[in-house]
Amino acid sequence: MTTTDIIILFQKIKRELKLKLSLGFDFILFKFNAKFYSPYQSKKVRLYLGENFPPRIPRMIKWLKREADFNAILICHENGFTKQFSNDTIDEVVLYRNEWHLKRILKSFENIELIHAFGPKSFYPDIARQFLPAIKFIYDMQDVLVIYYGKDVAIPWYQKEFPHEQNCLQLSDGLVSHGLEPIPATKIYGFKPQNKRLFFPLFCDDDVFQNRQKDWSMENISVVYAGEIQGASRDKKQFGNVQFFELIETLSAQKIHFHIYPVPSSYVIFGHEYEAIAKVNPYFHIHQSVPQSQLSSELSKYHFGIIPFFKENTNLSDDKNHYSTSLKLFNFIEAGIPIIVSKEIGFQHWMATRYGAGIGVYKKDLSNLRQIFEGLDYPKMVSNLIEQRNKLALSRNIHRLDQFYNKIIQSKNNV
Repeated sequence: MTTTDIIILFQKIKRELKLKLSLGFDFILFKFNAKFYSPYQSKKVRLYLGENFPPRIPRMIKWLKREADFNAILICHENGFTKQFSNDTIDEVVLYRNEWHLKRILKSFENIELIHAFGPKSFYPDIARQFLPAIKFIYDMQDVLVIYYGKDVAIPWYQKEFPHEQNCLQLSDGLVSHGLEPIPATKIYGFKPQNKRLFFPLFCDDDVFQNRQKDWSMENISVVYAGEIQGASRDKKQFGNVQFFELIETLSAQKIHFHIYPVPSSYVIFGHEYEAIAKVNPYFHIHQSVPQSQLSSELSKYHFGIIPFFKENTNLSDDKNHYSTSLKLFNFIEAGIPIIVSKEIGFQHWMATRYGAGIGVYKKDLSNLRQIFEGLDYPKMVSNLIEQRNKLALSRNIHRLDQFYNKIIQSKNNV
């Protein structure tokens, strides 16, 4: 067992002990009707609720507030909240410890207009749905767990999540889908969708659009990745796509500079492994995590973004590879840089190339990237991307989500 493995195990044990100790305490407070205080408890609110806080949520809230006036309350598990993903359009952030603490918080809000819950983990959203059955409940999905390895996967926490994920997919009043994963998920779970649904890709935040001019020279090409990273000791069947040691060697051998901006949680645990490489490899650079508001500006310094997710790297299902989406795709477009994207992640490859933003590759092509670059008209590629990305702007699409909200609210009021 490596030092990293010990750190991860210790964190899991610490969290589990804290959870068990707090459950009894919060159960007693709930039974004695001890309410949680919020300055918004008597005001009309929309609750944004989940276990892990994804950066897509504050982006949507920011743009929705330009369509309608409302109070946005974020309710997130204390272990899943990342401050760097947040923004000042969220009126209040409330962090819960366990399900009884969550119920205490929910019971304290007297005028909830809507719950916009988010995955991929569904246990706590499903708790909220069952606890407040009269409140309109929208479920927001980017990654669907049952798609990763199928329903028979031998990962205990997946098995615990599956019933709650099915409930949220099947029993929510509305489903907001950022990718196409719910399509095969409903077949795996064995039900026909009856709820209202909105296909709403992650889109681009106009506020952070970049158009940085860069010299195009084969002597100084740079590629950047932003997102999760994992260490060398982690299970390659699960994490092979986000273990970048082989890719570092492949790009360095071609004298291509490779930059990584990890998400905060990944950097804390695994950053030291990559820092050790950066100290001896002049073509590899590991950076500190940056807030979402600054990410586009950072990414715009480089020539290409990269999404190097290939089937041979993991045991992910064909459905996961084909239907998945990721915010990094749109972060790169916001930054105004073309994307080197795997042809094996079908939806993301289609999105990138459809809007003139992508170079589709197979894993074997990565060792010949320099040759591929030599045949490009890079300035023209960037110009085309800048011209096309307005079609993916949140400013041009957020009204659809606002209308979906209103449809859900009105349909429930008419029951």
